[in-house]
Amino acid sequence: MIVDAHVHLNDDNWRPKAFKRGLGRIISASLAKYTGEFADPDELIKGADDQYTDPSAELLLADMDEAGVDVSVICTVDYAMGADEPCSGPPDCAPIAEVNRIFGGLSNKHSKRLVHLVAVDPRRKDAVAVLEEGVTKQGARGLKLHPTTGFYPDDPVCHPLYEKALELDVPVLFHTGTQPAPMKAKYSRPIFVDSAAADFPDVKMVMAHVGHCWWEEALALAGTKWNLYVDISGWQREYLYHPNKFYEMLRHALDEIGPWRVMYGTDNPYLQLVLSSKKWVEAIRNAVDSKEFRFSQEEIDIVMGPAAERLYRIGQ
Repeated sequence: MIVDAHVHLNDDNWRPKAFKRGLGRIISASLAKYTGEFADPDELIKGADDQYTDPSAELLLADMDEAGVDVSVICTVDYAMGADEPCSGPPDCAPIAEVNRIFGGLSNKHSKRLVHLVAVDPRRKDAVAVLEEGVTKQGARGLKLHPTTGFYPDDPVCHPLYEKALELDVPVLFHTGTQPAPMKAKYSRPIFVDSAAADFPDVKMVMAHVGHCWWEEALALAGTKWNLYVDISGWQREYLYHPNKFYEMLRHALDEIGPWRVMYGTDNPYLQLVLSSKKWVEAIRNAVDSKEFRFSQEEIDIVMGPAAERLYRIGQ
């Protein structure tokens, strides 16, 4: 079984304009490497948005079929406390409770292909209730937190959510690493997840993207905390330009914490513009053929599915 442990679904009113503009700036900056000129980010993201918009999951399911992915773990983001443009409801964004219910409906409709995580900002007064409803009534398999909206994972404001996650016996997924403006990466360094993991050692916590630029920090910390996991989503660009650097990170992860705490993921649809899901699956499978680093078939097989299957109780 292949499980994509980190996927997003998007609709126009699920993300604030400021975040979409930030994505456009990333695309503009990438293109400017070759031209020296920055294109209008709003125009760039307008073109890319057609590929991102998939409120019914039809595009995702078709992409999964093409790539040979059996199950995807879908999640949204609560942008409510974003620094520049709070997303607290119409007209800018749909309320997060409504988006969570939509994700629950999609995962129930496609129960053999999709499972979902509930998202909520810990500073919301009803955050714990949102998590409990998501798990007990909507069937969510865990909690997604996005610290770059302005909070640290070890802030006491998060503690009630961790206590509830422990009670419900579900893992917590954190974004770690870089993010487009207006989100701020300083909140998402792995060191702050480590502090939360120390305070709640029985809550399984996942550092998405292996911390991106802080991957060595993420893995060093995970090596000292039994409840820290990682997913390798978002590494497509590094693989495309520096494949040996990606394989070095993956080998380091397996040496440090073993395959059962390392999960395959894409972070799609955002990374589809960089590398197709099918080619990303092939990239991980082809690790066993790497000339610079040695990977066993068993390690790769576990990373590609059973690790996430066990953590998120897929099929149960």
